[in-house]
Amino acid sequence: MHPQTESAVKAVAGTLLSHSTIYGLALAYDREEFRLMARKFEDKGLAHMAEEYHQRADLAAGLHHAVFWQYVTDDELITTHWEPLLGAVVRREAYELVEKERAGKLLADNPNDPTYREIWRWERDRATKNAAKLAELKIKLTAVRDAFRTSSV
Repeated sequence: MHPQTESAVKAVAGTLLSHSTIYGLALAYDREEFRLMARKFEDKGLAHMAEEYHQRADLAAGLHHAVFWQYVTDDELITTHWEPLLGAVVRREAYELVEKERAGKLLADNPNDPTYREIWRWERDRATKNAAKLAELKIKLTAVRDAFRTSSV
């Protein structure tokens, strides 16, 4: 492994334990979305597409368990599965940004309702915090992607 690739992998591997809940959130979201897509394709009679999404859901579930239960070393997990981790982080970041916008819009629409104002403020703050953590992880995983691409050229 090239030194640049190795340093990028170590930088991300250091985030697995400290950010395991964020990785878990992203991977659980992916697992459910892929299962829903598989069901949609099953209903349409497209078994080959349904099988592909079932496999992607199973991979997300396996990675979710690997992150939480530390089945493999962090370096090994990042080296072998950086692509699905990056995809999960990017998709969950997009979801959190949409949730932040939605909560902000609902706050603006109902400024005088104290109960809902607190709920939407909490939702907006939660989405903002999660999106920031996911953006940080996305930058580190993108560095791993770029390092692997340059080392293979």
